[in-house]
Amino acid sequence: MKISAIIPAAGSGTRFDTEKNKLFQEIDGIPVIIHTLKVISSVDEISEIIICTSTDLILEIENLAALHAIPKIKKIISGGKSRQESVFIGLKSLDEDEKPDLVLIHDGARPLVSQEIIKNTIKTAKEKGAAIAAIPVKNTIKRVNNQTSMVIETLNREELWNIQTPQIFRYAEIFEAHNKLKNENFTDDSAMMEKLGYAVFVVSGSYKNIKITTKEDMAIAEILINFGEF
Repeated sequence: MKISAIIPAAGSGTRFDTEKNKLFQEIDGIPVIIHTLKVISSVDEISEIIICTSTDLILEIENLAALHAIPKIKKIISGGKSRQESVFIGLKSLDEDEKPDLVLIHDGARPLVSQEIIKNTIKTAKEKGAAIAAIPVKNTIKRVNNQTSMVIETLNREELWNIQTPQIFRYAEIFEAHNKLKNENFTDDSAMMEKLGYAVFVVSGSYKNIKITTKEDMAIAEILINFGEF
């Protein structure tokens, strides 16, 4: 079975509040994007990696990947204006004559994912077709009218999960979702699958599998690594 990994890494990082792109910020002396690529490439089941990034970041990612000897990178290509568009570009870039059976999609700025999470998500996707890493919410969640600030309802926490990546789908199905919904605005690939009526199954992620969005996230990631929590 062929599994291709698509890594959307074209985010501007505007909330990071620094001139240096968050993908190149270092955790324990290693850039965020390299942490991500190392763990993805270390999973035996993954055959190839396609990175979708901003045009002006391609050369730097190429140089870092070569410096750190990251295997399995098939292409580093220009992504789109949105995460959704970047993933679709990645899907369309896969070899015409040898399409994968499954596609793994993982955020470039989510460097603390573990091999175990990836492998468990692959296993469930093989069995059921669509699997996503997620964690139960810890806090009480309320729906609020943003105009009046009035609470609409308190949601049942037992049914709520924070969605992470990796997310893994059958190639033909995720391509169909992106093709049919290309003019809409989704920030989550599994939501696109749900929109078309496909069943999506949750696999236990980790509270350590954070996405680097702010400087505070970098500090947390540094602590997790330095104190042996990852």
